[in-house]
Amino acid sequence: MATTSAGRKLGRPRDADSVETRARLLTAARQCFGVRGFDRTTNSEIAKAAGITSAAIYHYFPSKVDLYVAVYAEVQNYVYAEFETAIAPCSTLIDRFNAALDVSVRINREDPTIAGFVVEVPFEVQRHPELSPVLKPLQERTAKFVNRLCTDAYRNGEVREGVPQEALEDLLSVILAGLLRFSTQIGDSRRHAAAVSLLQTALRSTDALVAETVSSR
Repeated sequence: MATTSAGRKLGRPRDADSVETRARLLTAARQCFGVRGFDRTTNSEIAKAAGITSAAIYHYFPSKVDLYVAVYAEVQNYVYAEFETAIAPCSTLIDRFNAALDVSVRINREDPTIAGFVVEVPFEVQRHPELSPVLKPLQERTAKFVNRLCTDAYRNGEVREGVPQEALEDLLSVILAGLLRFSTQIGDSRRHAAAVSLLQTALRSTDALVAETVSSR
C-alpha cells in the first residue's frame, strides 16, 4: 500500500481524526441499535449516521458484534462513572441510591437513546448467544454496584435487622431496571423524572428498611 512521506498508510485515519470518528461512530451505532435492534441495523445505516463510508467502519471494528460490544462498554463506562461521581459525597444507602437515580433522570433527559439501547441488550443476548461471553461481565456491573451499596449499608448498621441483603439488592436492581424500561416505553423524560422524584420522596420517608439508629440521626 502506498504511504506518505511520513510513512503513514494511505486510507488510514490520522490519530486525532481517528479518535473523533470512532466516538461519532459509537454514538451513531448506539442510536441505530437502540431504534432498530441488532439484526435490522446495517453497517450502511450506521455509516450514514456517522458521516463515514461503510468500509471505514472496519478501520475501527472487525465486525458488527465487535461494534455492538464496544457501544455497550462505552455506555456502561459512562453511566457508572457518573454514578460514582454522584454518590461520592453521600454516606447512606438512601442518599447514594437517590443520587444514582438523579443521574438516571439527567441522562435520560439529555439522551434517551442510551436507555433505548440498554434495555434491549438482554433480549439481543438471548437472540445472539455469541454476544453473551463478552457482554456478561458488563451486564454484571449493575449487580456489583448495588451489592456494594448494600454491603456498605449493612456494615454501617443502616438496615433493619431481619431484612435479607439479597432481597434488598434484588429490590434495588428491579427498581433501576424497571425505571429504565419505563423511560423507554413512555418516551417522556418529564414523566420519568416525576416518577423518580416520587420514589425518592418515598425512600427518604420510609422506615421499613432503615434501622432506627440511622433514621434518628
